Amino acid sequence: AFTPLVPLSLEGYGFCARGEGGAFTEGGALESGGRLPVNTGGGGLSEAYVHGFNLITEGVKQLRGTSTAQVPDAATCLVTAGEGVPTSAVLLRS
Repeated sequence: AFTPLVPLSLEGYGFCARGEGGAFTEGGALESGGRLPVNTGGGGLSEAYVHGFNLITEGVKQLRGTSTAQVPDAATCLVTAGEGVPTSAVLLRS
């Protein structure tokens, strides 16, 4: 339901230029071993839709090194939540 928002968000946050979000996601770029792992805990639809609280938990697990989908050497995590327009955001750092 919210899949198109991922490339749009990547563009909006400046990870890629406008119109390049789709291409940015190709080739496993957003997987745990990719250049920018996204939704390592399953995201809002897979884990639970609680306006980002579970996403914060996953971010903390990543920084502690205890996630079941651990990103090697994770030191920074951007967590956002909202339907289309992020209504909340937190930047976590270890």
